Amino acid sequence: MPAYSTNMRLKFPILALTLEIITIILFAVFVVYDDGKHGGHGAHNNATHHEETTEQNPLTLYPMFQDVHVMIFIGFGFLMTFLKRYGFSSVGLNLLLAAFALQWGLLVQGLWHLDEGKIKVSIFKMINADFSTATVLISFGAVLGKTSPVQLLIMTLLEITIFEYVHKDI
Repeated sequence: MPAYSTNMRLKFPILALTLEIITIILFAVFVVYDDGKHGGHGAHNNATHHEETTEQNPLTLYPMFQDVHVMIFIGFGFLMTFLKRYGFSSVGLNLLLAAFALQWGLLVQGLWHLDEGKIKVSIFKMINADFSTATVLISFGAVLGKTSPVQLLIMTLLEITIFEYVHKDI
């Protein structure tokens, strides 16, 4: 076996497990979840508010979140099944990359908007993480069959980090 060959039986599982363990530790240390005070379920929200924005009522964004999530996990995965040689692997790699990219996107996005030293996860940040994942999956479609899963994971790390840095002020 040549020295430059990539042994996927060892490198890919080690990298994937290492990245996931790091992500789990970062979530445990830094992430707090939105408490839902702006959720629109209280008695004070029954009145009509003309100045109400989507930031005050995240439930209005849930259908959009659901649609984008379906596009990420089902749409992109099955879009690439038309490729004869990579149809089955494209669905599996799409699920792997999408799951990791969403987690990494939430963490990196939260680093730019820390709230008392913690990353506060809300539906707004989850939708933004979905959009950053879409950029990774578009790139994945362009390089499918030319890159290894290890290279795809590294591409996901870099692309999400760059995307979130460029969009940190938005």
